[in-house]
Amino acid sequence: MKTLSLKYFSVIILAPYLIGISPADSSYNEYAVGVGSGQYATYDCSGNSYKNSLFDVGFKASHKFESHFRTGASLSVFSTNGAIHCFGYPDLAFDAKYFSFGTTGIRVGSEDILYGELSFLDQVPYFSGKGCVRIGVGMNVYENTHLWIGKNTIPYDQPAWAGQIDIPISSGQFLFINGRYGLSTDIPEYGFSIGTKWRLH
Repeated sequence: MKTLSLKYFSVIILAPYLIGISPADSSYNEYAVGVGSGQYATYDCSGNSYKNSLFDVGFKASHKFESHFRTGASLSVFSTNGAIHCFGYPDLAFDAKYFSFGTTGIRVGSEDILYGELSFLDQVPYFSGKGCVRIGVGMNVYENTHLWIGKNTIPYDQPAWAGQIDIPISSGQFLFINGRYGLSTDIPEYGFSIGTKWRLH
């Protein structure tokens, strides 16, 4: 009984370290701006297909607290077939080194090493490139150069492979380039976006 109690006690004590709750990271502000374009398919009740053009631009600002919480918001202005729309979304999350959960999705693993994620509206611009909803893995491939590979959807009719690379251009600042390509029946669905994000401690 004492051995079993000791095991449970050890798990409770070590759990914060295993998921990255302690020690605390320093607080910082992070900003991102991006622009992109693409094409997606829609269908009417009769099954007729239509090509839809897309152009979007977005901005995001967030603050990471030492207590492992993150708060912020993003805004994207997008044009579909000439009609202009505007949409904002909150970013509220528990954000530790090896685990994150919040309004923009779930991450397991370290962004500095290797991680898996299911994400929603977490990067601007929302629609082109990475898409509104995506699942995939990310990794640090070389000296703070990050690579992400996965699948995404919305506004695209069918999920398809997508990728992104984040290239450091100065201390705390990255250039990101992403894109995706797929088919919905016979209509190509593609997106591409480029932007920059920077972190201020």
